[in-house]
Amino acid sequence: MATILLVDDEDLLREGVREILEMSDFSVIEAPDGQEALRQFALADKVDLVITDIVMPNLDGVDFVTKLREMFPDVPILTISGGSRVVSARFGLDSALLSGANASLTKPFTAKQLLEKVKSLLPA
Repeated sequence: MATILLVDDEDLLREGVREILEMSDFSVIEAPDGQEALRQFALADKVDLVITDIVMPNLDGVDFVTKLREMFPDVPILTISGGSRVVSARFGLDSALLSGANASLTKPFTAKQLLEKVKSLLPA
């Protein structure tokens, strides 16, 4: 069973995504921001994939991805965000990809889209 670290400051979104992932037999660790996510990552036995929002308090997704990539260069990272029309260039999905994310997904997304991205990023 793969373990996924899910990082998003929106409680309802995090809960919904967690349910989708758990129904597909993934183990999920949650964090509301990048700072807590770094702590959770360090405490976990193993994290197979990180899914992170971009716009968050304390440590935003761009900086979180950059720091995580420095410490753990091999972990796959999927960024999720409201799309480039909703957020500034600093917080666009392109900026997260430039900072080291492997893939991105624009909100809102379907369970099918999420699971396809997750499965594509996990080793077979």
